[in-house]
Amino acid sequence: MYELLLDTANLTDLTEYLIKWPVAGVTLNPSILKKEGNIDVYSQLAKIKKLCGADRSLHVQVVSNTTEAIVEEAHRILDRLGRDVYIKIPVSAAGLPAIKQLADQNINITATAIYSTLQGIMAALSGAKYIAVYYNRMENNCTDPNAVIREIRSFIDGSGSEAKILAASFKNVGQVTAAYASGAQSVTVGVDIIKSGLGMASIDSAVEGFAKDFEAIHGSGQTMKTISE
Repeated sequence: MYELLLDTANLTDLTEYLIKWPVAGVTLNPSILKKEGNIDVYSQLAKIKKLCGADRSLHVQVVSNTTEAIVEEAHRILDRLGRDVYIKIPVSAAGLPAIKQLADQNINITATAIYSTLQGIMAALSGAKYIAVYYNRMENNCTDPNAVIREIRSFIDGSGSEAKILAASFKNVGQVTAAYASGAQSVTVGVDIIKSGLGMASIDSAVEGFAKDFEAIHGSGQTMKTISE
């Protein structure tokens, strides 16, 4: 099953596009929250979780940098927002043990800040449910993100792991579609990227052309709804 998630904390966008688009969840990190200005973080998160409802996942990132503190922060997030929240933890020297410890407690983990195949493999072995690979950031580091996605997907499929690759960090539509084609089961994207993909001038031109051709048959302003039998 393939999924599309939104990478935003903007309540206006989420209110509109969680309904209009086939969105499976919302991902957040401190940088995304910062874009919303001077907010009460837990209040904002609670509103986002309510918008997500029971059928969409919410992924919230820790900011601590020691294993013990990460685990404690994760439990605090769950206490405030609910046990069904996915805890985002960077796959670092401190983060990996926290991922394993929390996964052993049946807590949903999204392993994040992944730049290499090894990180993805270690996260999957540690019990993470999602493996968040940073597509554009890998490209900026002269790393082939498609190769990393393919290698992690090969390991997941070969090992029988239930983890899903969640590709993130995109700057354009081409990167998103390439991530899917390379084996990512999920992607998380900003609203602006989806809008750019649906708002191409060529699409608008085609729609206008079809409307004009139909009007040439049945008259100005006519549609399949308004023409008589």
